[in-house]
Amino acid sequence: MFARTGGRGAAQPEKKVVDLKADVMYPIEFRDTSAVCLVGNVAFYHSGAVITCDSAVRYSEKHMECFGNVLINKNDTYVYGDRADYNGETHVANVYSDLVKVVDGDATLYTYKFLFNTKTNVGEFADGGVVTNRENQLESDRGYYYANDRTVICVDRVEIRSEEYDLTGDSVVYNLTTDHAYYFRHTNIWNTQGDYLYADRGSYDKGGELYTVTENGYILTEKQEVWSDSIDYYKLAGHAVLRGNIQIDDTEHKVLAFGDFGEYWKEPGNAFLTRRPAVVSYDTSQGDSLFMAADSMFLYTIDPARLRADSLRAAARAADSLRTDSLRVDSLAPAAGDSVQGVRPEAPIVAARRGSLSEGRGDAKRNGTERIDSLAPRRADSLRRDSLAADSLHVDSLLRDSLQQDTVVMTKEQRKQLLREAAAREKAELKAKRDAERQAKLDTIAARRLAKTRAKLDAQRAKDSLRNARLAAKRAEKAARRRAKLGLPEPVDSTKLDSLDRHTEGADSLAADSLRRDSLAADSLSLDSLGLTPADSLDSLARDTIYRLVKGFRNVRIYRSDFQSVCDSLVAVSRDSTIHLYIDPVLWNQNSQITSDVMDIFTANSQIVRAEFVGRPLMVSELDTMHYNQVAGKTMTALFRNNQIYRNDVKGNAQTIYFMQEDDSPDIIGLLVLESGDLTFFIEEKQVVKITYRNNPVYTIYPMDKIPPDVDLFLKDFKWEAKRRPAQRDVFDRTIRPSIRAAKSSQSRPQFPIAARIDAFKRRLIESRRWSDRNDVVQPDVIEWMYSLGWRPPEQEEESLPVVPLAGNAKETSP
Repeated sequence: MFARTGGRGAAQPEKKVVDLKADVMYPIEFRDTSAVCLVGNVAFYHSGAVITCDSAVRYSEKHMECFGNVLINKNDTYVYGDRADYNGETHVANVYSDLVKVVDGDATLYTYKFLFNTKTNVGEFADGGVVTNRENQLESDRGYYYANDRTVICVDRVEIRSEEYDLTGDSVVYNLTTDHAYYFRHTNIWNTQGDYLYADRGSYDKGGELYTVTENGYILTEKQEVWSDSIDYYKLAGHAVLRGNIQIDDTEHKVLAFGDFGEYWKEPGNAFLTRRPAVVSYDTSQGDSLFMAADSMFLYTIDPARLRADSLRAAARAADSLRTDSLRVDSLAPAAGDSVQGVRPEAPIVAARRGSLSEGRGDAKRNGTERIDSLAPRRADSLRRDSLAADSLHVDSLLRDSLQQDTVVMTKEQRKQLLREAAAREKAELKAKRDAERQAKLDTIAARRLAKTRAKLDAQRAKDSLRNARLAAKRAEKAARRRAKLGLPEPVDSTKLDSLDRHTEGADSLAADSLRRDSLAADSLSLDSLGLTPADSLDSLARDTIYRLVKGFRNVRIYRSDFQSVCDSLVAVSRDSTIHLYIDPVLWNQNSQITSDVMDIFTANSQIVRAEFVGRPLMVSELDTMHYNQVAGKTMTALFRNNQIYRNDVKGNAQTIYFMQEDDSPDIIGLLVLESGDLTFFIEEKQVVKITYRNNPVYTIYPMDKIPPDVDLFLKDFKWEAKRRPAQRDVFDRTIRPSIRAAKSSQSRPQFPIAARIDAFKRRLIESRRWSDRNDVVQPDVIEWMYSLGWRPPEQEEESLPVVPLAGNAKETSP
């Protein structure tokens, strides 16, 4: 239907008068003016276009009306109708028929009303039209077509079906040569990968398989919903570049991600976000959400089984490639007596071989290929090394098929295309080999690091076990000496008693001699006691479970109604429900603040279970702006119940500054300064209700009016970080879009009602013999007449050169 860009011949000089010819011409009277009636082989020529018909009436030198088998042709565009009215002043032809047919190469339009401008080569259709182009189909209520660049503009109720996608929308600009499309308001796209895309403005580039959205973008996949003001979606890679007001809803992992710039990968579901990024972890069963923000954030979906399978496949491909290369080297070695000459890939064999092989050699010399054969000795080594050389294909095809092949032709562009394809294949295979080698190296490094880490962990566990055994033996020996000195009987097994047991509630927890074997001395904070399984004990099925990994960098902020935190970088792992905070982290829970070098937070069912603080941990509770209760040690572990700290264990060089208060009064009555090996304190309703000290506690209690000046009221590394404590608006200030999955999943795909109506109408017309589906062209006598008027056809394609087909890649054409 639509003319190609360029290559249409030189522009024809514009004539004011419409040239005409016919078998019979005679004057007639028409509305007080003279007109000319033309009958038999009528033809008009104007603006480089020709109009043929059975009969016509010429009202003036620029206005005529055509009847019967009307054909309008300019360049490759053919318009078929029953009647046409042509105005040479405006260069516009109105074509009338039950169905108007327009053809341009492999594109065909059927419509009810059609207008064609022979000067600008622009057509317009109305009342519905259907365009078919190769395997593609378009329809709309009305539209325009531009023959010079083969572009169709479809307007109102547009529907498209192509090899790659289905589309509905209000308006689309479609190029029939490149299949490039521009779409506008209310566009819905379904691609062959099962994804749905919505846009109010954008384009599709078939060459790069790229969907571009510049307004109100939305992508729906099986597991995610993605919103963004602007989207570049690479369909084959499942990769999207997002810009402006981004929201990603991962319903599988219950995660919302936000940002103003980011990238998204459909498989396995990774995302990178920056420019005010935020992540919301929601669980509808808990009724509370966790908000995280940072300067940049990464979301990964880790599938261990898939990673191992990909690694194995890459290694297998690399091994196969090596084996294939070795086989190809052998197959390329010339056999004894083999007289096939080496040729360059960029110089395809152009001689057709007939008769015996010796005759073929003679033909090669006569056709000038002896110069090419003379290069063979210089290229022998490279041919043996390069198993992918195009020459091997030439040699095989000549040995097998050259005796049966006739001379064929190949254009210069086809030769260039073959060379480009060969170079692309070689580049792709080299890249695949390098990727496989790199992946194998990464796997080796990862395995070595994992083994090293596990060895260190095992050594540390063995060391801790030995140390605990020695401490237990010393405690038992000390207790035995004390019992012997006081003449006490052998006690019940103290390892099964708890320091909080009702039998010992009356004891003085501050007395050094009141230390008993406590259940806390055992590993009361082990994962087993919390109903959790450590990562190292996961079975193979658990290790293969797909999990979510979130990383945040710079200015990390976390908010939930019951706790808040800040740090420089963060790693959250869904497999073991842990959040790891690094570089100057701070955690707030109610009126308590905890700082350390590293924090590990363990959760279950969206609830904090425990938190471990390593490296200068310090817990601070504010009484007023001058008095702070403080606890520090080498390591600290806080246990949570209902997302509130109820127990805190401090191990190693435990230090306490505690301001004592009356039970029913906020007034401070004294200061407790204490040091011990370990301690545990319990909190109820934001108040410390019990403290247990272990390993030689040393303490001093001062009345508030008797505190010596040299007593430090603040522990080392004390810093009250109230100004850094984030509110929800500091972490998340965006509007959450509600899910529209249900509405978009039920969106109607293209039904092509106009095409169905036109097809049915066309069948009825053909059956009643009122219309025929024409494909006739301009007759030779009309073409000769056009030549005499100065018309010249489009430029001819360059001459083709004869060539032997290469392994079926080249199509046979006539010389």
